[in-house]
This record gives sequence, C-alpha cells and structure tokens, in this order.
Amino acid sequence: MLDRTFQAEFSDGTLRVRGEVDDYGIIALRNLLAEHGTTPGGQVVVDLSEVDYLPSVGVGVLTKALGAAHRVGAEIVLVARRGTIAQRVLMVCALPFRESLDDDGGEPDTDLPA
Repeated sequence: MLDRTFQAEFSDGTLRVRGEVDDYGIIALRNLLAEHGTTPGGQVVVDLSEVDYLPSVGVGVLTKALGAAHRVGAEIVLVARRGTIAQRVLMVCALPFRESLDDDGGEPDTDLPA
C-alpha cells in the first residue's frame, strides 16, 4: 500500500480526494461534504480514484453525506476508477458510483473482483 497523506481539493463542483482517508482525512472529508454537498438542487462529484485507504468509517461518512444530500434535494455522485481500492470498497458496500467523471451513471460492472 502506498503511504500518501490525505489531500482533498474542491474545484468546479468536483471534490478530488487523494491518499489515505485516515483519522484526519475522515474529519476533513466529512466537513467538506457537509459544506459543499448540501446545497438544495446542487450536485457535487466526489472523485475517489486516487484514494489508497478507505476504511469502514470513511464509508460511513460517504453514506451519511449521500443521505443528507438527498434530504435537501442535492446530489452527491461518487466516482471511483475501475480497479482502484475505492472502486472495490464502494462495490462491496453497494454504494452507487460511476467509474469515470464522463460516465453516464449506468450501473458499474458487477463481475469485477472485490
């Protein structure tokens, strides 16, 4: 596993997350999603393709954020490139995601190993 420090950058409606979603990263991710993901009628894309570590508590943060966005009429779109750690975690946890920023939102392939 790579040892990369958590980084998150929000630009043009996309939150790009990199590195390990560790104790610090979970707090930062939760705060960023609360800040940008709960604008009624808004949409935030969360690109997790460069995440090296996504523990269950990070999945919980994403799940809560998806629910909070839905309640206010906003949308959070999770993106995880095929074959990445984030893609595998999201698939195992049955969270909706796209495989690229250009993806039309169709269902991801389900025959990928988890």
